[in-house]
Amino acid sequence: MAIGDIIVSLDMGASKSAAVVGQVNKFGEIEVVGYGLAKSNGIKKGKIVNCNEVAESVVKAITEAEDTAGLYINSAYVNIKGINTRIEKIRFKGDVEKPDDGLSYRDITAVMEKIQLGIRQNNKEQIIDIIPTRYIVNDREYFEEPIGAFAKYFVVDADIIIADKQAVEDITRVMDLAELKIDGFVLETFATSNVVLMPEEKELGVLLLDIGAAHTEISVFKNGSLEYNNTLPVGGDHITSDIAISLNIDMDEADKLKRQYNLAIEAMISNNHDVKLTTKKANDEESNVVKCSDIVRIIEARVKEIYQITRKIMAENNLIGKIECVVITGQGLSNISGVEELAVLTLKVNQVRICSPKLINVIKPQHIVAFGMVKYIANVGTSKHVNSDIEIMTEPGMKDKIMEVINKAKEKITNTLKRRNINEEEEGDF
Repeated sequence: MAIGDIIVSLDMGASKSAAVVGQVNKFGEIEVVGYGLAKSNGIKKGKIVNCNEVAESVVKAITEAEDTAGLYINSAYVNIKGINTRIEKIRFKGDVEKPDDGLSYRDITAVMEKIQLGIRQNNKEQIIDIIPTRYIVNDREYFEEPIGAFAKYFVVDADIIIADKQAVEDITRVMDLAELKIDGFVLETFATSNVVLMPEEKELGVLLLDIGAAHTEISVFKNGSLEYNNTLPVGGDHITSDIAISLNIDMDEADKLKRQYNLAIEAMISNNHDVKLTTKKANDEESNVVKCSDIVRIIEARVKEIYQITRKIMAENNLIGKIECVVITGQGLSNISGVEELAVLTLKVNQVRICSPKLINVIKPQHIVAFGMVKYIANVGTSKHVNSDIEIMTEPGMKDKIMEVINKAKEKITNTLKRRNINEEEEGDF
């Protein structure tokens, strides 16, 4: 990562596509210089079900990012969810080509290539990333690339991110339709954790619940590295759907009620007043009135279910003993009070922290994953290429203006030649 490096990230979500353009400033920090956002409905349960619809959303988000950044974007890093991946942890020994000169970038690159060749994959899988978590040189641990260390060999502990090949092909298809190249894939939890988790939490053991509109990303970090990652096909939109179905009202009214009576624990209600429904399909006037506790009870049931499923997954994978705290983030529950207290009761963990997207200093809460991707890529290590393919525009729309001038010039030349030919023919007649 060098001053001026530009990284473009693209978050393909269930309800939106978000793009962020980040540039490394003179202090070595990421400065957001462009961003874009567009609605999307082409992803269901973590899978792309309509490539054309997602591509259209991606184009809108990227175009908006281009306008705000003053750049033409030709490539981007893309997110991929835990439901489409698995992680394989390995240890690999690599040789130092020139021990007297010290360990070099070339030595690390050579090891990464050998690791990729040595990992077993079936024809339905594809390695999308190799993440070194620790280097050991002369019995000493390094958590960054130990360039220049004198040794004959070194050991690398790494996480191999292996993705479902169909998911990769679907993402590639979307990017092709959007006429964008893929710089690389970023496991979504790495992006989110880079923004919302503290280093000490990752070290001690933390369960990260990223609850979005349609999915809940479950991740466990321990000793600074990712231990487990998966995706549940349930999120905040399911709460809205539960309210709509239970009260026999439309989704718009259900969403308004969820936001108005945003409690996750029925016992926290101070005034259990009547709520008049406007879209309930019934002739009985009394049936159009419910108690606010009826709404909160529906919210509580769904939130508790998410926690119960998470607790079961933790138990099945022997992860409960590794968790010291829980961090909850995401827009799915960001406006609901009581989710922290319910998590303590259901997940049986004393330390629960809510990291609201509103508290994070980025452009919009919807850009958290995309912003985290830029931060993550900027810190992957100096032996990896990070720059995205961009072109600087002198002013918005300049490319179109230049093409317009060129086309007009071509048209003028063509017309001039035609007139000359006509004149020559007329002179020839005489």
